[in-house]
Amino acid sequence: MKHHHHHSHMLSCSEVYTHLCDNLDSQLDTESCRKIKEHLKECDNCSALLDSLKKTVYLYRNYPTPALPANIRSELFAVIKIGKEKSKKLSRH
Repeated sequence: MKHHHHHSHMLSCSEVYTHLCDNLDSQLDTESCRKIKEHLKECDNCSALLDSLKKTVYLYRNYPTPALPANIRSELFAVIKIGKEKSKKLSRH
């Protein structure tokens, strides 16, 4: 079982989360990559998060897109559009 050792030179879980999400499709520079790998060795939560992200990306890339009936598809895109409009209004404040 991994132990949670918090050293001042290690990244926090939130920093690791941000790096993982921001860099899913890009190469990390070696210093950032080293720090993240160091953190992942020590942190079960972040290791599980990375594993989950890898599995999600794999499933997304390897399974066919389900066919949606036209009415459901238009409703889905309407909801997405409303969500985007709400987030734009919130970000202006």
